[in-house]
Amino acid sequence: SDVVLVAAGRIPQIDGLFGNGFSVDMNGKYIRTDEKMRTSHPNIYAIGDVTGGIELAHMASAEARNCVRIIRGEEETENLSVVPGCVYTDPEIAYTGMTFDEAKDAGINAEAHKYPMMANSKSVLSQQERGFIKVVADKDTRKILGAQLMCARATDMVSEFAEAIANGLTVEEMADVIHPHPTFSEGITEVLRLFE
Repeated sequence: SDVVLVAAGRIPQIDGLFGNGFSVDMNGKYIRTDEKMRTSHPNIYAIGDVTGGIELAHMASAEARNCVRIIRGEEETENLSVVPGCVYTDPEIAYTGMTFDEAKDAGINAEAHKYPMMANSKSVLSQQERGFIKVVADKDTRKILGAQLMCARATDMVSEFAEAIANGLTVEEMADVIHPHPTFSEGITEVLRLFE
């Protein structure tokens, strides 16, 4: 290999953020906030990577929209409990919610099924048949708990699972949605049928 990429993580850049003699409480290298994104100063709010939460651009955007609503005295509308993660590789990787092991560790009677994308027509037609879609559900309530995808268009499809988790959809409710043929997203219906 000619090049090695080392991604050792991120650190917040807050040097010079506040004027001399002014500061807010910190949690290590991050700005400490409460559940309403308030800092230790009543009129200063913080969102995104500087708070040490989930360090993703779409999470920071959602936090910002909620923060503006809080400042305006309105109700928060963004659901921050289900956040998809995406890795833009080939094939793409995306995940949201719980893994099977996390569900089991939480004492949930979970089941998981995996659909190989080599069985998906669009994947074969586009010669991108590597990968899978895996879904975790609660055996008792049938609610979708999580999904892990490694396939073409995974970063586009993961949002369907995040929406299902956020809205408490069951395997059957999500499986009832028709996906066009041939599409990558058709794999969503196929993996959900494995729960029958």
